[in-house]
Amino acid sequence: MTSTHVPPQSRGGTEVTGQVRDEADVPVPGAAVTLVDSTGQQIARGTTGGDGGYRLPAPGRGVYVLIASAPAYRPEAATVTIGEAAAGLDLVMTGATGLGGVVRAGSTGVPVMDAIVTLTDFRGEVIGSGMSGRGGEYSFGALPAGAYTIAVNAPGYRPTAVAVTMSDAAVRQDVDLADAAVIRGSVNVRDLPRPWPRITVSLLDESGTVVRSTHAGEDGRYAFHDLEPGTYTVVATSYAPVRQAARVGNGRTRLDVHLA
Repeated sequence: MTSTHVPPQSRGGTEVTGQVRDEADVPVPGAAVTLVDSTGQQIARGTTGGDGGYRLPAPGRGVYVLIASAPAYRPEAATVTIGEAAAGLDLVMTGATGLGGVVRAGSTGVPVMDAIVTLTDFRGEVIGSGMSGRGGEYSFGALPAGAYTIAVNAPGYRPTAVAVTMSDAAVRQDVDLADAAVIRGSVNVRDLPRPWPRITVSLLDESGTVVRSTHAGEDGRYAFHDLEPGTYTVVATSYAPVRQAARVGNGRTRLDVHLA
């Protein structure tokens, strides 16, 4: 608790006025503000407005305690000595909870910059999003207690989601991203007559089921991104189908396909 003496101001009604702000100097609207006397008896109670301002009546001269509370913030209290006129007192509230951590590549532990980090509540509503910094760091400010989900995605990595439970303390949650497997290559179309026919490139899993399908570009190039590790078969169809097997681990695999 902090102790503040407020000298008498201009003659007028005896009251306590001021503003409630957070550590970033941003007003805290909807905060409950209570004035009690030295015995703990409630004298007045109110709620801050959109600008964080409040105004409470006081019975007269004396020493009082001003208490402010709001969701996601730690309660704050300060003593105020009132003379014969109105007194002013501002309160600064600190966040009760916070969430932050580092996004890293799971295979190397290297921080991942510019990853998209999205935070949703227990209903699935998005309540915040941002990008990881140079060191892979991300953070969200004060959060009410409850269950949340962090979803992270970045180019070259598989998206991931992590469940987090917030209480009344700051929580650190690092996120490791798995490398996304990629098959890319080109279909040899140099010997085909122009205009080149449309070439369909299909990706089959180990059971022979088509899991992806695309069309080769005008230069014959194709790519399949964000694949689970495993064994796949690439099929290029234009004239006679051509099949070539590819073994995929973590990282990128190149496989060129030549049409007969």
